[in-house]
Amino acid sequence: MLIKTKMICFYIIISSFCFCEEKTNDSKYFGGWPHNDKKDKIEGSPLNYICPNSIGCDCNNNKDCINNNCIRSPKGSFCYPKNGDIFPEFISIDQYEDVVNLYDFANQGKYILIELGAVWCSPCNDLGEWFAYNDKSITSKRFWKPEYQKIYDMVHNGDIYFITILYEDENRDNASYETIYEWFDNYPDENIPILIDESKMLHSWAKPSGIPAITLLNENMEIIHFSSRGLNGAFDKLLEIVNNNEE
Repeated sequence: MLIKTKMICFYIIISSFCFCEEKTNDSKYFGGWPHNDKKDKIEGSPLNYICPNSIGCDCNNNKDCINNNCIRSPKGSFCYPKNGDIFPEFISIDQYEDVVNLYDFANQGKYILIELGAVWCSPCNDLGEWFAYNDKSITSKRFWKPEYQKIYDMVHNGDIYFITILYEDENRDNASYETIYEWFDNYPDENIPILIDESKMLHSWAKPSGIPAITLLNENMEIIHFSSRGLNGAFDKLLEIVNNNEE
């Protein structure tokens, strides 16, 4: 009886040890996202901007904008982000219920693709299926290029970051945690963080005219290619940079 008791206790100790080891990793995030100790030194564009002059504000000409980039859109003229601007510090909940700071992805030696999208957006769903299952439905779209397969490989090899930020659900209501939880359930790609723009602060800053709207950043959170509509500009620019580096 004594021997059996010792064996049971030993098993419990080993099981507890294994459980602790399983939960321990080098990241503070359950999803394994990176951590940046120097993120406080990044001075990005403010999301809670004050008009006039800030990115996101109304404008009449370039002089009205702090970054000299007044752009006319179907909804009016606004100070839009431009290449060279620093992307704002965006903090939100991810699919694992962690509070994630976008600036933690900075200073990791990797380019970053930021997707602004919504559940009701058909191309956003096609992109999600492609990343999660390598589904080829999106390859039949007119905007698609065969060379984009290289981006799929880079994301899944950990060479770059791709981050999805959802601002509306299937009913065009503001996104919630349930929105990104269901998105991850439909497109379970553990390489891609999914964040909520619950109050549409990032949406208001970027003012997308068509989604997915994908922007390319370097590791310093500097915008390399800003797009208020589509994925081609960011994807093409990333491939141009990568291919030039390989030559």
